[in-house]
Amino acid sequence: CRWSVGCILAELYRGELLFATHDNTEHLALIERTIGWFPRRMVKVSQDNQISDLARKAFDSTGRHRLARVLPPENATFVTRGLVLESLIKNDDSWFLNLLRMILVIGPHERATARECLQYLSRIRRDVVRYN
Repeated sequence: CRWSVGCILAELYRGELLFATHDNTEHLALIERTIGWFPRRMVKVSQDNQISDLARKAFDSTGRHRLARVLPPENATFVTRGLVLESLIKNDDSWFLNLLRMILVIGPHERATARECLQYLSRIRRDVVRYN
């Protein structure tokens, strides 16, 4: 749920989808390009899982996306032209980038909770309703 909220906030800010694809392998590549590398332990667990052919196909032994080896050339080019999250947010909206960086964390246990996000916003933005 928190990941989805972060994606929706970024999409409302930009006016377009954060990860514009319907292909699972390309989606993983876009996430890695925009947000950062997947935690190696997550990839390893997924690759070891008997039902996760996608993880074995998409990621190499170091946990990095195989990209050009698993995507058609035009899809790989689309991914490599993608921008990192910091390039999608204006410099004067650094508070918003910080909020997205708290929410759009690939490892779910490292993601900020709703309470932590509200506390952050109440500390840095006086025009946001305070959380009690």
